[in-house]
Amino acid sequence: MIGRTTYINEPYAPWSQRVSLFALVLIVIAALLHRVSVMSTPVALNLMGAGLMLAALGLCLGIYSASSIWFRGRAGAWSCAWGILIASGLWLWPAAMAPTYLSLPNMYDISTNTAQPPAFVVAGKQRSPGANATAYNPAFAALQARAYPDLHTLRIPRSAEEVYELTLDLVRGRRGLGWKVMAEEAPQTRQSKPGLIEATDRTMILGFTDDIVIRIAGDDSEARVDIRSQSRYGGHDFGTNAARVRRFVRDLSTRLDAAGPVGMSSRGGVRINRADARNAAIAIKRPLDRKSEKAGRER
Repeated sequence: MIGRTTYINEPYAPWSQRVSLFALVLIVIAALLHRVSVMSTPVALNLMGAGLMLAALGLCLGIYSASSIWFRGRAGAWSCAWGILIASGLWLWPAAMAPTYLSLPNMYDISTNTAQPPAFVVAGKQRSPGANATAYNPAFAALQARAYPDLHTLRIPRSAEEVYELTLDLVRGRRGLGWKVMAEEAPQTRQSKPGLIEATDRTMILGFTDDIVIRIAGDDSEARVDIRSQSRYGGHDFGTNAARVRRFVRDLSTRLDAAGPVGMSSRGGVRINRADARNAAIAIKRPLDRKSEKAGRER
């Protein structure tokens, strides 16, 4: 009579797989619903945090099941392996962000002018309870000076109106930054009133909303541009706001170079002023008139 070996299933192995799969589904659904603006940010953050805690539980169950299978010779290796694999994959995401979190300061507000940062007007009305305050925290100035010393006020040798039009076209143009403009106010140099542009931008993957305000001050000979980017939720922005400010400065410099040394911008791009356009038209017309007179004499 041939004996038959009976294997005892490890009871925690399938639970490791189930808990890890549930954590994966919970995080994915929360991220997708938040990305399409169906779920609010606090609820999505709570659900994703709960998913990570469940993934940690599934990982612990998987490790315990693996040791039990190894030493006691029980069945359930595949369920245990899938539970450990899924849970580990979920925790790789925050683990990959840990170096960025530790290397950058714990702040969520970046401004090119920390002494007199541009103030939010519309953004404060759109924030729900639990969001970050729109008032600038003076403690961020020292943190920003150490982490981002290259961010400062832009001084541009152009009129404030021209820089404002170029900036507005950059912010919401098709080939621009693609931010959603919430409010705009052109500068009034005679009354020494700066121009303001308030906009919002969302992160690419999870869709977190950040608020931006741009201030254009100055006169007919020089413009001073300051930009401020702030996260609505969270105490650490992982460098997102600083990267956004740097991109704005880089793209605005490109637009200014493309505009040329002389010109007055409009919302559709850059156009030459009337005097230059008249002189250019006369210069082009004179050779044509001479050619037409010569052709008439020949005929």
